[in-house]
Amino acid sequence: MYDREPPESIAELIKWIRERRGISQRELAEALVAASGRDTVTRGDISRWERGKRIPTSHWLHWLSHVLEIPLPTLQYAASLARRERLLATMLRPQPWTLLPFELDRRGPEANDRQDFREP
Repeated sequence: MYDREPPESIAELIKWIRERRGISQRELAEALVAASGRDTVTRGDISRWERGKRIPTSHWLHWLSHVLEIPLPTLQYAASLARRERLLATMLRPQPWTLLPFELDRRGPEANDRQDFREP
């Protein structure tokens, strides 16, 4: 049916299906508004979903499934993977209170070698 398997990432999946349907982000947003009766989704929201900056809520997953003709469980699975990945990335990122003073300086430890960091 397809020249390759659909991506698992929710961001890539939405973009991949939208492009296969030959519709723009704006047209997808308008179709979601028409289907759902809520005018709270915009082209910018679609862009953020496709870039992985945001993950659609279950409400929008339902309407994406309807509009793009994708099985809802496929979208839910992809969204759950994205949420899990985001959570793991957050958990693995060092917290500011666990860093040494020179690590807080974005310029790195060599910034501490400057004259103004030495004791008099």
